[in-house]
Amino acid sequence: MSDDPLDAVYSFVERAYIRLQAGDVLIRCLEEGSSAPMQQMVESLVLAGPQSLNAMREMLAEAGQRKSQVLDDINQVFNQFENNLKSYGVYLDEVKNGLAVLQLTPVSFLAMLREQGITEEETQITCLQILHENRELIISLANHVRLLEEIETFLADWLWGLAYQSAHQVSDDKKTAY
Repeated sequence: MSDDPLDAVYSFVERAYIRLQAGDVLIRCLEEGSSAPMQQMVESLVLAGPQSLNAMREMLAEAGQRKSQVLDDINQVFNQFENNLKSYGVYLDEVKNGLAVLQLTPVSFLAMLREQGITEEETQITCLQILHENRELIISLANHVRLLEEIETFLADWLWGLAYQSAHQVSDDKKTAY
């Protein structure tokens, strides 16, 4: 370990740069609906060998942070959806979270409205439209979560592979030193 105080600064800047790059690639993945851009980035790091471990850790952390943000977005959409329906006198007692909204079909939702005494056709149509818009948004966000989980798994697998390679490389270096 170096005693140069600039080493800590360089290390911080390098980690921030890697996270920025990973963030850009994750955005591309989400826009394309594919993990291919991240796979290409990881392939180049794997070719560089075990010295890429820190970069892979930063990328995995960035993917985890992005997934947490998307899960928070799902909760915010759900809370707004729930509040919009409450203004029409509709309560989502059986639906506990955003992902559970995906289980609501228009038919089951209409039955729920009727059970809660919402019989006016105009109110039902408005509530069905609110359901449709929020379901579409939650579906999109759930697809992002699924893709980010796929990317996290991919990164974790390669991270373990590089760690294994690094451990064996150190072990082989020690054997040849004796």
